[in-house]
Amino acid sequence: MGLALGLCLVSGASAVLMVSVPAPPAELGPSEEAAESLPVGGDGEGSESGPRTAPDDAASSSAEGRGQEPDEESSAPASSSAPSARGEEEEEDAEAEEEVPVLLRSVEEEVDSADGDMAVVEGEGDVMGEGPLTTFAVEVEEGLPGEAKDFADAVEQVLGDPRSWGNDGKRSMQRVDGDDADVRVLLAAPDTVDQLCAPLNTNGYVSCANGNRAIINQNRWVSAVEEFEDDLETYRIYVINHEVGHTLGHGHVSCPGEEELAPVMQQQTLSLQGCEANGWVHPENDPED
Repeated sequence: MGLALGLCLVSGASAVLMVSVPAPPAELGPSEEAAESLPVGGDGEGSESGPRTAPDDAASSSAEGRGQEPDEESSAPASSSAPSARGEEEEEDAEAEEEVPVLLRSVEEEVDSADGDMAVVEGEGDVMGEGPLTTFAVEVEEGLPGEAKDFADAVEQVLGDPRSWGNDGKRSMQRVDGDDADVRVLLAAPDTVDQLCAPLNTNGYVSCANGNRAIINQNRWVSAVEEFEDDLETYRIYVINHEVGHTLGHGHVSCPGEEELAPVMQQQTLSLQGCEANGWVHPENDPED
């Protein structure tokens, strides 16, 4: 399928067109001029984050000073209730984590680089949907903040939704952890994204698709972009579907009209072009189907 932003396939014969993504401006989003200079392909995304009880020292000292034995209550170890308190706190933390939606977990700080090595998130999921099967593996760069499982769970939830590329039963999706997956979804630090997306110049800012790999920039994953107005969940849905779309052979499209939903293959990271932010391929489908 080629580089989503850097390569264009033409009728079986491949013609290579390498275009650098312009460096992002000081503010979060690239300028209109930068966005307009990008070719149809990625997203700019290349192809186109009970108090502990202290011992009653005063009472104990006073009793001993008068030659009396301190009573059992005052001499009991102060830490006797600590394990219970710690256990309750750990349970509360676990419950709080479960209450956070899958798509909003592991909101961490931005980074420039990590270890450089990619690791497959182990485990296989159920077949989601009907129709011809597309398998996908999830990889996360080692050394990134956050939990690799959180990213894998998010990818699986998005791609298994009827509004995604499965299109309510037209295609089935399954997460696997083998080398022969049809699609590989990667989360990497900006420096690593730049290397994996080469020869496309992603400038440490955007994501990309390269062959069958959808490569997500960790900084965009944790911070999204300004035009999404802090709607991190929608952006995460969008960036997964957009880059996976390139691996499935889909190119860029433009905003169809003012205040309409942006098509998922629009370069929404660079500009909404007057459209409303949208992460779904088929937003009209019922998510409960």
